[in-house]
Amino acid sequence: MSSSIPRWTLSLRAWQRDACETWWRTRPRDALIVACPGAGKTRFATRLAHALLESRLIDRVVVVVPKDHLKAQVARAMAQAGVQLDPGFENAVGRIAPDLHGAVVSYQQVAFAPGVYARLVGERTLVVLDEIHHAGDGATWGRALKRAFVHAAHRVAMSGTPFRSDGAAIPFVRYELGVSIADFTYSYSQALADGVCRPLAFPLLGGAAEWISADGTIIQSDFDSALETRQQESERLRTALTQDGWMGHVATRAHQALHEIRAQGHADAAGLVVAMNQQHAHYVADVIERYAGVKPVVVVSEDNDAAKKIHRFAGSRQPWIVAVHMISEGVDIPRLRVGIYATNVTTPMYFRQFCGRFVRTQAHLAHEQLAYVFVPDDPHLRPLAGAIHAEVEHHLRKHDHREFVPQASPNAPQRYEELSLFSGIAAVAVDRGVLHSGIGMDPLFPLDEPVVEAVPMEPVLKAGEKAALRKAVNSLVSLASARFHVDHRKIHATLNQRFGGSLPTASERELQRRHAELLRWLQRNRYDGIA
Repeated sequence: MSSSIPRWTLSLRAWQRDACETWWRTRPRDALIVACPGAGKTRFATRLAHALLESRLIDRVVVVVPKDHLKAQVARAMAQAGVQLDPGFENAVGRIAPDLHGAVVSYQQVAFAPGVYARLVGERTLVVLDEIHHAGDGATWGRALKRAFVHAAHRVAMSGTPFRSDGAAIPFVRYELGVSIADFTYSYSQALADGVCRPLAFPLLGGAAEWISADGTIIQSDFDSALETRQQESERLRTALTQDGWMGHVATRAHQALHEIRAQGHADAAGLVVAMNQQHAHYVADVIERYAGVKPVVVVSEDNDAAKKIHRFAGSRQPWIVAVHMISEGVDIPRLRVGIYATNVTTPMYFRQFCGRFVRTQAHLAHEQLAYVFVPDDPHLRPLAGAIHAEVEHHLRKHDHREFVPQASPNAPQRYEELSLFSGIAAVAVDRGVLHSGIGMDPLFPLDEPVVEAVPMEPVLKAGEKAALRKAVNSLVSLASARFHVDHRKIHATLNQRFGGSLPTASERELQRRHAELLRWLQRNRYDGIA
């Protein structure tokens, strides 16, 4: 780099100064900095890179991020301090322009060409590994990263969740008895007490669901009932997340909360929904538009303009954005105040990363900046919200600054893929109360809100949910058509012949009989209708 580094002029939070001083005392080759989402890890890394460049202890900086759309964001943040990094670095070029201090690249880039980075990264290079837990995403990624950065002068790993749900070891991280050891820790409870992060409230949404299980049986269950298998629990959650009777209620409640926040003075406050997949994201967006009267922005990874959409949304006044994985971590949208956790991912890491999108404070807001994350009252999600709540309560009562990080086992609950016979029929939501991690009172939801008993599913169907049953029949017709190689129309003709009338005009009892007949065919693996 031919140009000099300018003088440091940016402000630092107390924890960022402490972390820099802790690191500088020993200047270790490898260090792990654990700080909760929203605490300002990028500003810490910028200060460290600036100090090393200014002291001429290094002459190059390479920052590695988990997603491509974060590269420009990190480059802009570091450029504020005069640390000029190239977010468009390409493996094929393999060189950094002489008027730049380094580059921002993705873990995938490094894993694809570790040799390129082994030549690029020398003994006078600082490597910053942002959200280091991603370094274990592929079976060979750990080895590739170690090869790529073997000669680096310093490797600083950062994470808000320094563990992996699959139990895999993370490169460049020390372990003792299977637990990662941090060189510096700044927990959410500390950040909350320092006013660095917003407090979170978790409105829990229970209810009941009815669905066709993977084995073809019809199951009805509320969220308080024990089910026989983990698969059935996943099916119950997926049913709730895909039925208007549940999602419509949640969307209405969440939009009401957002409306109240805007009315209290945060005029551009926004909401974020994380969905299960692309199709579900568009369904959720449609639900919000129908129930709340606003059209959300939808962002999915296959969208070539995803990064631009996120950037435009961050600077706009649009109320809602729906995404799959694009905004799970790293993305900085401080105006997010309301979230809906509408995914079937139940791992601690993913849940905490999502919650981290809502805790960034904004200096221009004088009043308490409470944020809300609406969560299904699922037995695997409820403890995750409870752990954050308990962590803050423990800190406030005991003034204990130790981080609580749930260590996920290799058998931690994961998403289940769609199974052959699974089909949601109906669901209804009920409010189950609020877990509040804030210091003051919740202005929108009372802390002592009573827990409402879940309602049975029978009234849902009898109240006019025949459309859901028709949808389930159509799903089974599609499965039968594919399995028995019989045209949809012939299957419907058989059902019309046996049970009278047509599908659109069938009574509830006739729909149930069609449903049972289709299940009989599929369970016996034999179709005995019109060929």
